[in-house]
Amino acid sequence: MGSNRKNERGAVLLLVAVSLTVLLGIGGLALDSARGYLVKARLARAVDAAVLAGARSLRLGQDVARERATNVALVNGAQMGISCSDITVSFGTNAEGEQTVQVTAQRTMPTTLMRVLDIDFMNIRSMAVAAVPPVDLVLVLDQSGSLGTANAFDDLQDAAKLFVDYFDDNIDQLGLVSFQLRATERFALAGGFNTPIKNGIDLLTSFSYTNVGDGLGLAYDQITGPSVRQRSAKVVVFFTDGRPTAFRGDVNGQERMLSIPQTGTGIAGYYNNPDQLPTNWSPGPDGCKNVNNCFGWTEPIARAHGRQLGLDQATQLRNAGVFVYSIGLGNPNFVDPLWQPDMDYLAEIANVDGVAAPGKPVGKSYFAPSANELRSVFQQVASDLLVRLAQ
Repeated sequence: MGSNRKNERGAVLLLVAVSLTVLLGIGGLALDSARGYLVKARLARAVDAAVLAGARSLRLGQDVARERATNVALVNGAQMGISCSDITVSFGTNAEGEQTVQVTAQRTMPTTLMRVLDIDFMNIRSMAVAAVPPVDLVLVLDQSGSLGTANAFDDLQDAAKLFVDYFDDNIDQLGLVSFQLRATERFALAGGFNTPIKNGIDLLTSFSYTNVGDGLGLAYDQITGPSVRQRSAKVVVFFTDGRPTAFRGDVNGQERMLSIPQTGTGIAGYYNNPDQLPTNWSPGPDGCKNVNNCFGWTEPIARAHGRQLGLDQATQLRNAGVFVYSIGLGNPNFVDPLWQPDMDYLAEIANVDGVAAPGKPVGKSYFAPSANELRSVFQQVASDLLVRLAQ
């Protein structure tokens, strides 16, 4: 009888021990799982931030993208003791043909109560992928004579070439349009653009009037043409240092270019055969030279019409899903406002804050107070655009 009781007590103790082990294991599983969930959430935040950093910088090369993604992961994972060996950055292409960045991070977390189940560590892993959407972008540059007068044209050319370097020949497509009395396609929208667009910018000269409508109209033709890709971000970056002083329109029943002075009154003249006008020098007008009224066109009417044509072309761009970024260059030496860009006008062209066209693509507008600041402004435009695309 005594032996049976001892056996029963032993069996009870064993059952209690086993039960405690199981309970501790279950409690440990719950506790360590909760700890693991918190670590994974922190790891996910670090990975999400890292993959965006990598996507934003991929156009600077994979080495740069890998370094920046790793650094961001390290900073965001510092409280977890993440090291470089815990982070993997890789690159690929998705089903849509977009280049991708993938960041994977892992941590080995020591357990607490789960050790009673002989589980000393939990391996926690988080992964994120970001696609780098391709950009189809048309760069539209004012080459009117006022830029040369202000000794700013060389600065514009340098800044514009630096801007081109922010985009990748193998990911993006760029086109180049310039405008003065007429607009000219300098490079059709395509990949492999870096060298030819830079060469095209170098060949530009500063002369003649400012035909905003023609410049934006030719940009529209490029950004809605057959070479534009369906999944690309469609962008026009538009630069000017002044206000519209020329437009293409009906003058006495014929399509002509009509120009007005930068300041003052009167009509400067009209030009026949707009598409045959020179692209790098300025001819004299074919008629209405320095008159007050040219077949019903007066300076105030012509100035307002040229301005409206630019807005009409901007509306067409927005309706086609195109983001417009505008840049205005000022000159502190010019007191007359007609020698300065109309920043309200440029904001309306870009649809800043969606004010001009609610529900349509919202762009940004930038002001460079002087030619010396053009480089930094163009850099800011590129940076803002690429950050926006990687979000």
